[in-house]
Amino acid sequence: MTEPGNHVHISGDSNGPMIFGGVVHGNVTGGTGGGETETAAELRRLVAELLALVRAADLAKQEVIADNLEELADAAGSEVAAAVPISRWEKVKKLLSGAAEFAGLTVRISEQVSKLWPS
Repeated sequence: MTEPGNHVHISGDSNGPMIFGGVVHGNVTGGTGGGETETAAELRRLVAELLALVRAADLAKQEVIADNLEELADAAGSEVAAAVPISRWEKVKKLLSGAAEFAGLTVRISEQVSKLWPS
């Protein structure tokens, strides 16, 4: 027979953050415990695709565009004020305006941004 001790058994599916000593460890999502939404995942995929194209191109303010795209990807699936990712995306769109090679991706990213952070 086993003696009782200071053991904790945790089982099951944990899709949320753990809290230790009042500090949250792990991702906090706005979903229902299912993790990242399809919309957030698609936005991250599209942003990564655009980021690769931007880094391969010779653009004015290329580093500003890349930084804003990275911040947009980080915001996807996170609980942030909508104004932050929307402003990052608006800045990227403005800096890429007139560049036809990015038009298709910018439209698709705009759709995902609108779904995640409706105005």
